[in-house]
Amino acid sequence: MTHNAETRYLASRCPTCGAPKSRPSQTAYVYCDFCGSLADYDFRKACEIPQQMPGPVYQNLVAALQKKTAAALAAGDRKTYRDLQLKLYEAWVDACPNAVPPRVRDAEYKAAYVANLADAGTVAAFDPQSVALSERMNAATVAIKWITGKPGVPPRVHPDSFAPVLDAVLASLEYALSDAVQSQITPHPDMAPPALQKRMSQAMFVQGWLPYLDEANAKALLERTGLAQEYVTAPPLHGENAACGHCKAAVEVFPGAKRVVCDSCGHQLRVDRRLACDGCGTHLLLDGGGNAVNCPFCQRRLERIAVPFEWPGIAT
Repeated sequence: MTHNAETRYLASRCPTCGAPKSRPSQTAYVYCDFCGSLADYDFRKACEIPQQMPGPVYQNLVAALQKKTAAALAAGDRKTYRDLQLKLYEAWVDACPNAVPPRVRDAEYKAAYVANLADAGTVAAFDPQSVALSERMNAATVAIKWITGKPGVPPRVHPDSFAPVLDAVLASLEYALSDAVQSQITPHPDMAPPALQKRMSQAMFVQGWLPYLDEANAKALLERTGLAQEYVTAPPLHGENAACGHCKAAVEVFPGAKRVVCDSCGHQLRVDRRLACDGCGTHLLLDGGGNAVNCPFCQRRLERIAVPFEWPGIAT
């Protein structure tokens, strides 16, 4: 597959294997084209799609669980509170697919991702310092002064009143990513480094406030949060197409790649070794998990015969 030379994409380098990004990402979550690791977060890509509202199903669930959540918090019952958070975040992930990594379509990944969010929400509710930082953010937000413009023009935040909000948010994120908090949380399934987790956390905050800031303050906000990113023109690229063994979508593979994330189903696939289906002959890309798979083309049952990743008919 060859990409148009005029295509622009985020200039980034994978923190895991060091490889540069070689093609535009389909989502704001930028996965490495060579090792399949989460490599960066493309804020501009995120802004192409307006922030989603969760919708009535999620809102009804929030309303239904509100009293139970408040009761668990008042009783100091962390387990019940976390169980409720798991339900809420699973519903939120289903309601807002554009706000989450594409890998949530992989059930195992989704479970770990939801657990990470639920743990973070539980710590934020019970940890005294987290609560104090949250109260500081709320107070700063309430104190914001607005500049009203002409009819039909959105109001602007007075620059002097926004600084305390930003300071409070950044302080809260800094603490949330500290060892003291992270030791209480199920690890992010992508094992993203702290700097990248921080950028992803900041992005939703920034995306929500940018429309209400003047140009100078918007630029300062992007720079301070690390979201003023560099974009480059993509040169013509030549990759080989292979079939995803889970959803049969075409997956572009570059020379030297070991793993890649399927844009269609979200599975992280091994691309250095391929399974040749003995039913239809299609070479399939698979992940390292599971002991059996049905060929998505002919539905023949294919079973693993050894560990790790030894399937009958492996093609390299």
